[in-house]
Amino acid sequence: MLDVHIDDFYKDCATTLLSGFRAFPRQQTLFIEDISGPDTVDEFGLHSPRHLAALGAVQWLREEGFIRFGALSRQDSVDDFVLTSKAFTRLIAPAQPQSLRGDAENIEHSGDITPVFQVLEFARLQGDSLWLGELVRDYLLSNHI
Repeated sequence: MLDVHIDDFYKDCATTLLSGFRAFPRQQTLFIEDISGPDTVDEFGLHSPRHLAALGAVQWLREEGFIRFGALSRQDSVDDFVLTSKAFTRLIAPAQPQSLRGDAENIEHSGDITPVFQVLEFARLQGDSLWLGELVRDYLLSNHI
């Protein structure tokens, strides 16, 4: 089992990429609270560590070439957020049958290939951090795709 902050990182990456996928190819404003959950700044105007971790995941995805965005707005949002071709092609790739678990096998339709984004969304909605981490590592962060 990995540290909680790594599990959160995988969840933040998945949430960010799925948000971009749902709007693709349209640019959008991505609010960090949509990734990290509600946040309140402290008396010094600083965000919570959880909020800053989600922001860090978004910035990391940009540095690694998965997303593009314009301006960062006061650590609250990013403007003109969109997936890159690298992220889009990995999300629409067919998931391997061994990636499906339990009820996820039901999202396959009569022999159709299930794309990675559907399995990733299902794992995220199930709240299965181990499965989500495996999917992010295997399909998004792996160099052999």
